[in-house]
Amino acid sequence: MCDICNGMSVEDADARTDQCIRDYGRQVLFIEPDRFSQPYAYTIGLSLVGHPEFLVRGLDYAHSVYMLNGLSAAVLENNEVFAHGHNCQWNRQTLLYFAKITQGIKHEAPWAYSRYGPSMGLLEVLFVGRDLPFDAISARNN
Repeated sequence: MCDICNGMSVEDADARTDQCIRDYGRQVLFIEPDRFSQPYAYTIGLSLVGHPEFLVRGLDYAHSVYMLNGLSAAVLENNEVFAHGHNCQWNRQTLLYFAKITQGIKHEAPWAYSRYGPSMGLLEVLFVGRDLPFDAISARNN
């Protein structure tokens, strides 16, 4: 469960986010599923270096954090840049595709949006073969 759901005040949760960003350059926020939606997670902090935040859906907590920390590290430590339409290999067997979210960013990533506002970018990480058919990217390879 999230910190606020576990009783932490908004101020304390915000201070924890600040500390994570200072220490690691980002925080990964995991949203528990309810009976109408799947779990998802997104980053907070990449906007500070001019990169869109990442969002991934349908993974459990551990896999969400692992993936988003790995992608964030590529940005923060290796100066990699991901943008709409890019793809990359993940774990030698999974192809990822990045799609820019243009509508509803405030709803999709509210904690990040409250910090960075409408100038914030958000990239959804899609799994080719699960979320997107393989032939949808055959014309565009990085």
